Amino acid sequence: MSDLWHVLGDIDRLMESVQREAEAARDRPATREPATGSALDGRVRVRLTADGRVDDLRLADDAMHLRAAELAEGITQAFNQAWLAARSADEAAVADGVVDPAALAEQLREVREEGIRNMRAITDSLTDAMARIERRAR
Repeated sequence: MSDLWHVLGDIDRLMESVQREAEAARDRPATREPATGSALDGRVRVRLTADGRVDDLRLADDAMHLRAAELAEGITQAFNQAWLAARSADEAAVADGVVDPAALAEQLREVREEGIRNMRAITDSLTDAMARIERRAR
């Protein structure tokens, strides 16, 4: 029976480790580099800071001769290009878009606790079965 408790302890330690890593990923701040984007053949350039704010917007002199709608579209395209560059360069940001680390950590905690309850129930059942066999053997 001690081997089974040893296995249960190993599983518990493994699940605790996975849960700690998920919680650390949830709490770790994303580290992003500034990103740039351009549009209208380089007449519009945007640079975003690490936290996604516009740090710099540059318009070529001849960009001011464009229609307002065309210029607005160019600024939008440049910003979106910079935003996508920042997201694709930061693996944590890409993962954040797919996985919610807080939800994952909570799910892992729940799975771990349920697994422990189930293993204890199995162990208790095996202990009871062994006791019945032992009593019959006497």
